[in-house]
Amino acid sequence: MKTTRTILTVLCAVGFVGLMVGCAFQDYLTPCFVDERVAEYTGAELTNGPFTSIADAKRLGREMNFISVEKREAWLQEIEKNSRLHAFLADSIAVNLIPAQELQKTLFSPTGVFGAMTGLMGLGAGAVFFKRPGDLRPEDVEDVA
Repeated sequence: MKTTRTILTVLCAVGFVGLMVGCAFQDYLTPCFVDERVAEYTGAELTNGPFTSIADAKRLGREMNFISVEKREAWLQEIEKNSRLHAFLADSIAVNLIPAQELQKTLFSPTGVFGAMTGLMGLGAGAVFFKRPGDLRPEDVEDVA
């Protein structure tokens, strides 16, 4: 009876240890399909053993999430940098546009330099090319002389 009890205790202990070891390695022993594009995306090995397992899928999932977060952070930093550059350049345009518009108003207003010049050219053209009532034409002057 004592040997039977010892044998049963040893068998239970071996079974318990086997169960614990089996539970510990069940992820490595259970096959799981993993798409090859995951390995391309992460740059990691697809499998650590003869076939892809649940442990490989979990490991690749963690790596994929990590790389995705890294890429998103890099993109957000690039967006922030681009936003700052855009804001700086837009402010630069706005600051330089104000004096240019003031100069434009000064030069091209009716009392400005170009406005006065065009007005004088118009008056000159009117004086040269248009006849006023009572003015003599060159033909009329030749007839009188």
